[in-house]
Amino acid sequence: MTSRPQTIQIFLPKGDPRGMRVAEIMTRIVQVIEVPRTDIEAFSEMPESKQVALYFLFGTSDDASGNCVYIGQTGDLTQRLKSHHKNRDSWERAVVLVSRTNSLTQTHALFLEWHCLKIAEKVGRYALENGNAGSKPHTPAPLEAD
Repeated sequence: MTSRPQTIQIFLPKGDPRGMRVAEIMTRIVQVIEVPRTDIEAFSEMPESKQVALYFLFGTSDDASGNCVYIGQTGDLTQRLKSHHKNRDSWERAVVLVSRTNSLTQTHALFLEWHCLKIAEKVGRYALENGNAGSKPHTPAPLEAD
């Protein structure tokens, strides 16, 4: 893989660099949004919160073993994050991946969740909080290549 120059744009919706941050490479259709747990309500008012998404919840493990991550996908991001807010104590920040063109499908998200779980398990940087390893959905070869 050859390196090439790229521009990453980071937008601060509230002007606070420690708050919500929206990052994108200008020539790509994906956008990553970092959402502090304290900003869930503000995020739920953004149009991006209504999309199919892949998300990561980062925090510290309950058993003091270090950093942990929960990797998930959803078609209703607002409700899913609110559910995690009520039922999952260990996370502090969500990192959400959505499509700038609103073209991420449930199949894309299921495949990306499965793929990210496999990579996270292999790398071992974070303790995985998922109860399962996900399952690879039927994904046509052209879609998987994308």
